[in-house]
Amino acid sequence: MRIRFIKAKDTWPLRQLVLRPGQPIEECDFPNDRNPDSFHLGAEERSVIVVVASFYGERHDALKGWKQYRLRGMACHPDLRGHGAGTLVLRFGIGHLKDQRADLLWCNARENAVGFYKKLGFSTHGSPFLIEGIGMHELLFLRL
Repeated sequence: MRIRFIKAKDTWPLRQLVLRPGQPIEECDFPNDRNPDSFHLGAEERSVIVVVASFYGERHDALKGWKQYRLRGMACHPDLRGHGAGTLVLRFGIGHLKDQRADLLWCNARENAVGFYKKLGFSTHGSPFLIEGIGMHELLFLRL
């Protein structure tokens, strides 16, 4: 498995499959995808992207940190869940953020993904909340 930096548009097919099924692919073009401090990672297996994650220089007012990044649009192909590919991508991204001297990574995680993030050291903040049309989420963060 190879992890590499990819373009925002390269994340769209997997985002659509996992995060926005049944919606037009244009719905996978997220705000901040093309900001200068944003970056996107993909894990490839046999030249096919099987995991994607996007990282944005974005603050969350409820969290303390001078250089915060947001993780958004992380998706793993359903056939590869539980094989460690998502963990590899996230660890690669965390390493890159540390190189950039970021001190906090946060995300709004779907309820079914909270355990994945907690295993990697993330903590929850506040109460679960509903994102209309998507479902219940929790705010998670990791001090870098």
